[in-house]
Amino acid sequence: MIKDPLGAVKSTFAEEVNRVLGELGSATRFSPIQVSRVRKDYASYGLPVGFKVAKDLNLDPEKAAKTVLDRIDMSRIAYSSDAYTESGYLNLRVDKARFFRDILKLASSEELGRGERKGVVGMVEHTSANPVHPLHVGSGRNAVIGDSFSRILNFLGWDVRRHYLVNDCNLQVAILAAGRSKVRDLIPKGKVDHWFGLIYAISNAFLEIWRIKNGFNSESKIEEWSEVVERIGRMEPELLRIGELSEEEVMSLLREYQRKEGDSVQMFREITESVLRGFVETLERMGITYDSFDRESELIWDGWVDRAIEKLESSGYLKREGKATYVDLWEAAKGDENVRKVFELSEDDISKLEREGKLGEVIPRKFYLTRSDGTWLYTGTDVAYSLYKFDGLGVSFCYNVIASEQNMEQKGVRACLALMGHDPGKLIHLSYEMVNLVGAAMSGRRGLYITLDEVLDEAKRRVEAILKERGIYDEEICEKVAIGALKYGLISVSPNKVVQFRWERVLNLEENSGPFIQYAYTRALNIIKKAQGVPEDFDPNELKSDAEITIVQMISEFPERVWSAFNLMRPDIIASYANELASQFNKFYEDHPVLSAARPEERAARLNLVNAVKGTLGLAMDLIGIPRLERM
Repeated sequence: MIKDPLGAVKSTFAEEVNRVLGELGSATRFSPIQVSRVRKDYASYGLPVGFKVAKDLNLDPEKAAKTVLDRIDMSRIAYSSDAYTESGYLNLRVDKARFFRDILKLASSEELGRGERKGVVGMVEHTSANPVHPLHVGSGRNAVIGDSFSRILNFLGWDVRRHYLVNDCNLQVAILAAGRSKVRDLIPKGKVDHWFGLIYAISNAFLEIWRIKNGFNSESKIEEWSEVVERIGRMEPELLRIGELSEEEVMSLLREYQRKEGDSVQMFREITESVLRGFVETLERMGITYDSFDRESELIWDGWVDRAIEKLESSGYLKREGKATYVDLWEAAKGDENVRKVFELSEDDISKLEREGKLGEVIPRKFYLTRSDGTWLYTGTDVAYSLYKFDGLGVSFCYNVIASEQNMEQKGVRACLALMGHDPGKLIHLSYEMVNLVGAAMSGRRGLYITLDEVLDEAKRRVEAILKERGIYDEEICEKVAIGALKYGLISVSPNKVVQFRWERVLNLEENSGPFIQYAYTRALNIIKKAQGVPEDFDPNELKSDAEITIVQMISEFPERVWSAFNLMRPDIIASYANELASQFNKFYEDHPVLSAARPEERAARLNLVNAVKGTLGLAMDLIGIPRLERM
């Protein structure tokens, strides 16, 4: 059975029309995406053939459409019944019974739109938050988008590896390590990532105070950082023992660790593994897991950064300023076509921008990989990690889920990948905007943030209150509804838009929320349970009302929506679809008795429709990571 009946109709219809147009000598061609449903006829799909080819055939639109119709071979078109022309359109009428039956059967078995295994391994790198403080709600959006996109790829047939890059070799971790070195005797309290987050914030404040006193920071005032010290000191007085930290203390630790020298290795590992353990606990609570945690330090120690440098050296665009190393992206863009593709510029574009003195607005000239003391910047390890993904792991493609503020850095990494001999088009930046938790200000460096744990706990507390008002309470249900609410709130907005996170919307049980979709799924599931089974044999022609036909049509569009979510890198498309289907199902439920339908034939058809809604909603929920519920 075809797993995408509507897709088969559209593709075979377009192919057959194109075959005929070729015979008629017309160069016009149609794609499946141009096939649209004829609004006044639920079983018809049309193409504006006459309007597009009238000039080619020297005929008016209606006659042109009829000329094409006369040559159409209906046996080549999936589910076809007959075809007709109307006002220049060529319309295909499908066999409703066969078309509807296949859609509902596939949806009920949760096979609708599922791709055949491609035997191609891809990667999604997501979350990859610095292990210095707890995950906050912005990191949560990254994780939810990355997890959902991984599920979409897997559903469509790719073998997906989910990876997390542990950034254990950066300045932030070195600041945390410097602070921890002063209080090694203290035993972590509470959730370990939260505790280390306090050490990081107060250590960073002490470092900023030292920088201001020594003339390295003229943009801040001692008072604002002293306030951070006092605030955290009130929470954990023992941390005041850390005291002022100098730049050299921090950088010395970072140099030692990157070289794998001294006691720093054990301390950096203790810190990052502890914080990562806290991350995993939070993410697993949300149903988000990884296939591998890759360490930045091991990219350095195992020679991947050296391999990257060698390849970039051979390209001729690697430059040095003392111990600092950088790639000259201006010269690379002028000399390498693939680098120009990364920045979406032609040679003429670059020449014009250079003449106007504007090239630096589009391409940073110096893409630094190391600091002046030779320590690796995150850009350098990102380049090495990209090389490792393709040469070390052998993946065919990789999506990097990284905030939009890193757009230029990601272009620099992709440009370096091109210079190392790889197709930069296989490293895709899935960019997203941040989360505005309405009414809250956040700064990890100052220890001001709303942790993902706190948001989850608050969601659960609010769900408990709502359900208790309705006379319902169950620990597992509350947890799953809270997770569904949070995940939907983070993923239901297009990645290129900021999420305005408001509790009243996130926990709305009436529309457009995770709990709303969960409730519709549970309602469909309970109808099937009460029916004690779904008849195998049914007549799709019993589905006659606008509400019933609209649901079948919506279900038929599920594969198309999944492919759109993939092509546009927008999991929110599936979230919106789930909300629309849940809303339509609720309208159907209000006016159409299922278990008490007037006739057995009507009951059988409606049970199959409800089962298809359950299957499709369940798949959509799985793809965006919203937990299914047996009862609610």
